[in-house]
Amino acid sequence: AIKSFIEGLEPDPMGRTFDNILSYSDADIENVHNFIQWLFPLNEPSQAVAGSPVLSGTDIEEIRASSISKINLIHASEWYLGFLDRNRQWVTMYDHNHLRITRVIKSLRLLIGDWEADQFRAKVFIILGDEKSKIDSKALSFWTSS
Repeated sequence: AIKSFIEGLEPDPMGRTFDNILSYSDADIENVHNFIQWLFPLNEPSQAVAGSPVLSGTDIEEIRASSISKINLIHASEWYLGFLDRNRQWVTMYDHNHLRITRVIKSLRLLIGDWEADQFRAKVFIILGDEKSKIDSKALSFWTSS
C-alpha cells in the first residue's frame, strides 16, 4: 500500500495522491501536518501523527527495488528543499520543520541509500548558510547522525 502511494498509484487514507501533495502551496506545506509521514515513511511510528505508515521489512525491500519509488522519493526531497529554500521561518531555535528534515534524511537513508540522504542534508546546510547557529544544536546533531 505505501509503495503504491509513493509510486502514485493509490491515494493515502485522506484521499491524497503523491502528486496532490507535491502540488501543495508553501502555506499548505507549513500548515498541514500529516503529509510528510506519507512522502517519507519510516520503519518506526510517527510521534506526531497517529496512523502514519510504519514500514515493514517487506515494504522497505519493495520500495528499494522500485525505480519509480526511488525517483519519486528524490523528487519529493527536492520539492521539500525548495520549500525550505523559499521560506525562512524554520531558521530558528525550534520549529516543526526540524523534525521533518530529520525524517527526510532517515527515510532517504533507509529507502534509497547513504548518498541521497547525505546530499539532502548537505543541501539543507547550504540553504542555512551562516545561519546554522540559529538552529538548536540537538536538531543539528540529529541531522548529522541520522
